[in-house]
Amino acid sequence: MNIREWKRWLAVAALIAAIAGGATPSAGEEALVEKYTLGNGLTVVIRPNPSSPVVAVQAWVKAGSTTEPEDRAGMSHILEHMAFKGTKRRGPGEIAREVESVGGEINAYTSFDQTVYHITLSGRFLENALDILADTLGNSVFDAGELARELEVILEEVRMNEDNPGRVVSKALFREAYRVHPYGRSVIGYVDTIRKTTRDDLLAYFRANYVPGNMVLVLAGAVDPRSSRPLIEKTFGLLPPGSAPQAPMPTEPPQKDFRVVVKEKDARRVYLEMGFHGPSMKDPDVYAWDLLSMILGSGETSRLYRTVKDGKGLVDSVYASSYTPRDPGLLFVGGTLSPEKARAALKEILLETFRLAAAPPEGAELARAKTSTESDFLYSLESQSALARHVGFYETTLSDAAFEQTYLRKIRAVTADDIQAVARKYLLPGNLTVSAVLPAGQGGILPAEDVRAIAREAHAEATAPVPKADKRRTVVKEVLGNGIRVIVRENRAVPVVAVQAGFLAGVRGEPQGKDGVSGLTAGMLVKGTSHRTAREISEAVENMGAELSGYSGRNSFGLQGKFLQRDFEKGFRLFAESLLEPTFPAEELEKKRIETLGALKQQKDQLTQATFLLFLAAHYGDHPYGKNPLGTENSVLAATPADLKAYYERWADPRNMVIGISGDIDAEEALAAVRKAFGEMSPRPGYAALGPLPVPSHDAIRKAEERRDKQQAHFVIGYPGARFTDPDRYALDVLGSALAGMGGRLFVNLRDRKSLAYSVTSFSSEQVDPGFFAFYMGTSADKLDGAIADTLVEISEVKKDGVTQEEFERAKKWMIGTYEIGLQSNSAYADKMVHNELFDTGYEETFTAPEKIAAVKLSDVNRLAASVLDRDRYTIAILRGK
Repeated sequence: MNIREWKRWLAVAALIAAIAGGATPSAGEEALVEKYTLGNGLTVVIRPNPSSPVVAVQAWVKAGSTTEPEDRAGMSHILEHMAFKGTKRRGPGEIAREVESVGGEINAYTSFDQTVYHITLSGRFLENALDILADTLGNSVFDAGELARELEVILEEVRMNEDNPGRVVSKALFREAYRVHPYGRSVIGYVDTIRKTTRDDLLAYFRANYVPGNMVLVLAGAVDPRSSRPLIEKTFGLLPPGSAPQAPMPTEPPQKDFRVVVKEKDARRVYLEMGFHGPSMKDPDVYAWDLLSMILGSGETSRLYRTVKDGKGLVDSVYASSYTPRDPGLLFVGGTLSPEKARAALKEILLETFRLAAAPPEGAELARAKTSTESDFLYSLESQSALARHVGFYETTLSDAAFEQTYLRKIRAVTADDIQAVARKYLLPGNLTVSAVLPAGQGGILPAEDVRAIAREAHAEATAPVPKADKRRTVVKEVLGNGIRVIVRENRAVPVVAVQAGFLAGVRGEPQGKDGVSGLTAGMLVKGTSHRTAREISEAVENMGAELSGYSGRNSFGLQGKFLQRDFEKGFRLFAESLLEPTFPAEELEKKRIETLGALKQQKDQLTQATFLLFLAAHYGDHPYGKNPLGTENSVLAATPADLKAYYERWADPRNMVIGISGDIDAEEALAAVRKAFGEMSPRPGYAALGPLPVPSHDAIRKAEERRDKQQAHFVIGYPGARFTDPDRYALDVLGSALAGMGGRLFVNLRDRKSLAYSVTSFSSEQVDPGFFAFYMGTSADKLDGAIADTLVEISEVKKDGVTQEEFERAKKWMIGTYEIGLQSNSAYADKMVHNELFDTGYEETFTAPEKIAAVKLSDVNRLAASVLDRDRYTIAILRGK
């Protein structure tokens, strides 16, 4: 059974409930499941799900490999195999034929704690399924001849598992990690225990455990709880009452010492699986533990994948997953790899694992794990059998069939400190068991003693206290003699280095009549230098698997690159050459001209973008913010290489320049590279910095309107906003976020209740010169006037009453979360550091922004709502449909 799958599903169910109408069910709300007990002691759980006309019927027996006598290991699995081999009413093969005759599926599986028998078929044949499963569990005959034949099949299954390196490594891990608890035994048993299991043994075990008081019947899908009850009563209700003996389960003593088991098999790769003892499903640590496993090894954004596989190429595959059954489970960490990389891979995997105990995860990592928990398994609702499997697991493990109602809430409450706390509690060398399967004859590449030494070394390295001097040097700023500001952030997580250089200018620095020259200049930085053609630059970039491109915006332009750590020296030389020696060749400008003209035409088809351009032109007038960053058709057609060179030479001055570097590089090494490449960049004679530019005053309502032959209509209502340096900027951001989003009043009042919009939002856009605060809506053409009127009413309400405490708190949490999610890459850090420094907020703002958001007060937000949202001073841009 896929342990993570059922955990994720329960979060999905809660999410669906939230989407359908709010929070997950609580006291007084309709339950997701109906649960009752028959007179004979059988627990029945029904989970209606009308998504398809299919019903899944599952009988869960609370008996698995852990409830067997050790010398008869595998009996539960044998019973599973024998279940459909004949009853007093149905001969061998008849059960399967009967199910298949109505288009159904039947099967069974065994785990440590449960054995499950399941049928999935059309809901119209529910009675057939109930009758078959009740007959199977109450009247199986265990024919001696059938048993003898089936035992041979099971023995062959055991042999097949012994030939599978992946099964061998996992089996060895459990055997070594659980020396007392029966989780250490194989679920399917062993050759000797299977051979000596008799029919009498099976009958005794069956009669003791396969009784109504030890079973749960689960129905999920196209089933009505009321009408199905009589069918259940006349099938399962006829089973004689009984309860199973509750023998105490042996408790696994705390593991004190590192354990390792290494085997050799006929294999081509190394199979590695490690286990840390962890919580059971009942333990409150389980929520942080589950998220820890996802951060460590779930998907391509996980630490193990990014570092060990993608970054260093040490493994074919790598993973981590939490296994939290009825009793304390394990955190699995493992992978497959080539023999020559075994030692390096083992150390890197352990380093990444132990680092979770050394420091809490970044906010973006935790947010991503929570989001994944909430959303990844929406598709599982399409499978009624999966739905029944989850509900059955909850009930037999926790006695809580509706566990899905609480899981998501507790997942959302987990903090980064909680993750670090469980990591410190469980991720210890003494709590670790390592299992490895090596190719035959290659045991010397990873002897047990070396594994122990590598684990100790990795733990010591990952958890060593960082000297205070090193902490201070995580981010370093230096100003070169020519005025270039350089900021370096060391980040050893992934062997990637991002570099960005920015100049304060952008659209604000464009000469009159040269609209779009900023974007053209930036785009041409990688289209030819004094030493290379555009094609040669492109080939050099692609040969390194790197990225290199120019960028421009309203306030800046520059160059950004990303390189593998091993290529940094070569990549940075190319970066410097592109930035210092661009030639702006005419033939490449023609290509860029055609590309830009095409983008201008596409812009007209993007109605939201077109509406904002209309708004900005009306709001800012002759100020550069009122211009289209792409320019106009005429200005693009008129642009020459000389225009680009003149713009570049006007603003590409070292005193106007910031370089940001973030990634797997020593700060001193990065600074040395910058000094060498840019230290001789000369200040330009006559250079003058670009100071503040006045924006138009707003003494009345400004209106701009266009009409398009479209069904849609769009409008923007905007007010004067903040500069990057204004102390109120974050409070204004919180105001915009408080009103926006699916939970915001604009969405609820204008979209949900009045159906006026298919898209509605509000936000603050800070700039070097005063920005703007805007409301945007996309609606249908026939609802436009009403939508505008109602939006103005909402704005008036906010101005008068402000936002509520609940809206305020939700907005701050959302802003902090999305800010941290936005800083997932080295490129994002380089970009933020460069622009915070360029825009005079200081590179430190990159790291302190969440604290500043958290410090915003509700009184400040409502003060701004009252002062900014002026009824008589705003700009409205309307794009009408037909």
